[in-house]
Amino acid sequence: MKKLILLLITTLSVCVFSAHHESPPMTTDGAFTTLMVAAPDIEKYTKTLRNNTSAFQTTGTTGAGICVTNSGNDYLGQMMVWSAFPDVASALVGGTKYDPQKAPRVYASLREIKYGVTWKPLTPFRLEPGYERVQRIKVPAENLQAFNEGINKLESAINAAGHPNFFNGVFVQIGGGSHEVETLMVRSITRDANSMGVLFDDYFAGGATWASQYDDVMKLGEVLSDNMEICEQLYFGG
Repeated sequence: MKKLILLLITTLSVCVFSAHHESPPMTTDGAFTTLMVAAPDIEKYTKTLRNNTSAFQTTGTTGAGICVTNSGNDYLGQMMVWSAFPDVASALVGGTKYDPQKAPRVYASLREIKYGVTWKPLTPFRLEPGYERVQRIKVPAENLQAFNEGINKLESAINAAGHPNFFNGVFVQIGGGSHEVETLMVRSITRDANSMGVLFDDYFAGGATWASQYDDVMKLGEVLSDNMEICEQLYFGG
C-alpha cells in the first residue's frame, strides 16, 4: 500500500466527457468521488438528480453522473453517483461542502446511502461513460507496476484488434473504509452492451489476439468482485 500512496502524490485532473461526445485524451490526472446508494426507483432518482444539479454545483465538480449496476448486484437498486474533480485536493474539499445525510427530504425518500469513496486513477483514463465491467482486484504491491503496465498493453491490443472505443482504467481508493481497502478498481469500458459482448464472444471463441495478454495480467491479482454497470453523465459543470 506504500507504493500506492507514492503513486497518488505524483498525479493530478480527470477530463470531462464533452457535451459533443468527443473522446478526451487519456490521462492519469484528477480524481473523483462516488456515493454508493440503494435506490428502490432508479429511474425516479436519476430524474431527480438530472433536474436538480444544486448538489453538484455545491461541491464544485467538473462533471457528474451515475452508474447503475446491471448485473452482479449486491443489493436491490444498487447504483452510485459519481463526481469528477481536477485533483484529489478538490475532491476532498468538495466532500466537505455537501453532506448527503442532510440532503432535502425528496432525496432521502429516494435512496439509502451505503458509503462514499474518493478514487485516483493509476493508469491513463478518460471520462466517457458507457457500458462498463467493474472489477475489484487485490494486487500484491510487488505486482502493482506490472499490473498497471499490463492493463495499458491490453487496452492497446484490444484497440488494435478492431475495437477503438474500448478503454479501461485502474483506480485506487482513498477513504473507502472496509468496503474498498486493499483493492484496486478496474473499469473496462465500451459504448454499449453489444460492444462488450463481442469482446467476450471473441475471447471464448479463441479468436481474440489479445486473449493471452488478458490472461497474463489477471494472474497478477485476485478478483474479489465483478459487476456490469451502465453509466451516464448528468452534469457537465458550468
